[in-house]
Amino acid sequence: MSQKIFLPVTLLALLGTCTTLQAGKIFKRYPVKSGMIFYDINISGKSANGFSTHTSGIARLVFDQWGARELKEEDATETQRGDFNETRDIHSLTKMDHGTIYTVDYDDQTIYKTRDRSLDLSIAQGEDLSHENIQLIKEMKGHKIGSGNVAGFPCELWKAKDQKICFYQGIPLSITIDAPGFHSERKAVQVVLNHPIPDEQFKLPDFPVTVDEEYTSNPAAETRTEDYIASIKDLQAKMKSLGINPDEEDQNLSPEQEKKVINILGERYLKKQKRLLPKLLVALQGAKECVAKAANGNEAKKCIEPVNKIDEELGDRTENFDYAHFKEKRDAILDSLEKEINYLKVTNECVQQHDKTTDVILCTEGNLGEEEQ
Repeated sequence: MSQKIFLPVTLLALLGTCTTLQAGKIFKRYPVKSGMIFYDINISGKSANGFSTHTSGIARLVFDQWGARELKEEDATETQRGDFNETRDIHSLTKMDHGTIYTVDYDDQTIYKTRDRSLDLSIAQGEDLSHENIQLIKEMKGHKIGSGNVAGFPCELWKAKDQKICFYQGIPLSITIDAPGFHSERKAVQVVLNHPIPDEQFKLPDFPVTVDEEYTSNPAAETRTEDYIASIKDLQAKMKSLGINPDEEDQNLSPEQEKKVINILGERYLKKQKRLLPKLLVALQGAKECVAKAANGNEAKKCIEPVNKIDEELGDRTENFDYAHFKEKRDAILDSLEKEINYLKVTNECVQQHDKTTDVILCTEGNLGEEEQ
């Protein structure tokens, strides 16, 4: 079991971003509200020993709600020539829907579902990411080399290393890569912007869905995301009363403002702690006694279930010991549980004594010391 000190998970995740929160902002991944772009794909490569490949096909990019919902699909055929000849079809599709990611595996006929937690925060904060493509080119020491016209749209031509990209307001309309023995071009042939996108354009194939337990369906992870968003909204509602201009980016907060921000972000979690930490302490102590008597890994796993259930409600990460090698790991599990109990006793005492997160932090730091956290 990890040596976690029971401070707000939500708070720790948000401290680095609290100065950029802006009220009333709309999340944007693209500079236009909706778009549907079809690309031609042409890729060729040749090695020194005469082996060659050629890939041709089409791709499409579909998005609406400024990119909060997006679908990317490629359907191409690759032909290989050399000591043996081979042709294979390549089909890929990825859909993003407000932080939920669907990846289609056409070979296995399965859809894998997961979640992008950082994207959840960006959506909640109303971040404008529409200029990220240009920023990435600049970070690669790229520079603008001219202009062009692709599919009837004017675009700025940028070069970075072996890439040339023509952007229309940050949307790539053509991407060309030239390297020794390799050439790749993706070029838009049809572009439709700022028109309603029919729902069927975002439809996934009728394949079974496999859910990523760690990041999507795990109740603790879902609780953390809900807490992220709720805490941001709490702060956004109170920014003006804190003397923070919601329309000003990269502003410096005074120490007193920072303290108030921390307490607002931690308020929801602290209420949970006051209610649940005493129950968690009892569950941990019971789990330790139960593990000590367990005959095998399955029994030990059941011992930990009450602890994980409370962790899920708190939004803390649940524990997964090595139950397959339980006899060899029993002593290590018991030691870990004992440490967790000792940490929780101190933290719970601080939580019950104080009503502000900053006071809880000072209390736990003073009683545990930085190294033990």
